[in-house]
Amino acid sequence: MNIRTSFRFTLPKGTGIRTEAGRKVTGTMRLIQVKDLVLIERDSQVQRGSGAFYVVLLSKVITELGQEKMITRKTIEGLSSADFAFLVDFMHQVNHQVIKKIPLKCEVCGNEYWGALTELGEA
Repeated sequence: MNIRTSFRFTLPKGTGIRTEAGRKVTGTMRLIQVKDLVLIERDSQVQRGSGAFYVVLLSKVITELGQEKMITRKTIEGLSSADFAFLVDFMHQVNHQVIKKIPLKCEVCGNEYWGALTELGEA
């Protein structure tokens, strides 16, 4: 079984992003990797506590966004607050979803399926 690493999304507003006329702004986000977090911690704006953490992180994990050729901090900074909040929430959702799913195989019948990992204290 392979873990899904790329996720499609549609921005709620899509303002500030180039796309075909009349079309919603869609994109693709990949899962966060440890190296992303290490590189972000070395970023000078993030070290100064400027609040740039999510801006930098989103610019690394969003691989497609409308017709933008390259996703940069400036791209993310140009988003509406609704789109930015959506992307932060979406990023958390897909990364936590993958972390909590584990591949399982029935020893009796051999069927493979995804199981959910529940941590102590969760409902």
